[in-house]
Amino acid sequence: MSLNVIDLIKGQLGPALVSQAASQYGESESGISKAISGLLPAVVGGLANNSSNSTVLDAITGASSSGLLGNLLGGSSNNSLISSVLSAIFGDKVGGLVNAVSNFAGIGSSSTNSLLNLVTGAALGSVGKYAADNNLDRSGLTSLLNDQKGIVSSLLPAGLSLASLGLGNWFGGCLLYTSDAADEED
Repeated sequence: MSLNVIDLIKGQLGPALVSQAASQYGESESGISKAISGLLPAVVGGLANNSSNSTVLDAITGASSSGLLGNLLGGSSNNSLISSVLSAIFGDKVGGLVNAVSNFAGIGSSSTNSLLNLVTGAALGSVGKYAADNNLDRSGLTSLLNDQKGIVSSLLPAGLSLASLGLGNWFGGCLLYTSDAADEED
C-alpha cells in the first residue's frame, strides 16, 4: 500500500495549530478546521498534478532544510517558496480556490488565503521531510506524488468538489466530484 501524503501532513495540522490559527485570524476553530479540510486535498492534488514540475520538486526538496515546519503560523505568510509553488500548481485559479473554500468554511477570504499558505507550507515541509528521511530522489518523489492522484478527490469534504474549487479537469482530464446527492434528497 502506498503512503497517503494527506495523513502525513495532517500530523502538522492538529488541534493546537487549529486553535492558534483561529485565535490569530479571529475565526472559529470549526471554520478553520473546515477550511483546512478543503484546502489540504486541493494542495496535495496540486502537488500531484505537478509532480514533474521542477519548481514543485525543488520546493519540496528544499523545504526539509528550510525550517518551514517549525514555524507554520509565522513562517508561511509572504514566503517566496510557498508563493512560487502556489503559482506553479494553481496559476490564476488561486483566487477562485480561496473564495470557494471561504464560502464553504464560513470564514474570511484573508483568513483562507493565510491558511492556504499554511497548508502549502505544511505539505511542502512534510513531504520534503519524508523524502529526505527515505532518501527519495526526484524520480521517487515524482512517483510518491503521482500515487496521490487516485485518493485526493475522495478526501474532499461533502459539499466541495474539484469543479467547485475551479480545478475541474485535473488528473488526466476526467472530472472528479464528491457527491452530496443524499443531502439533496431530504
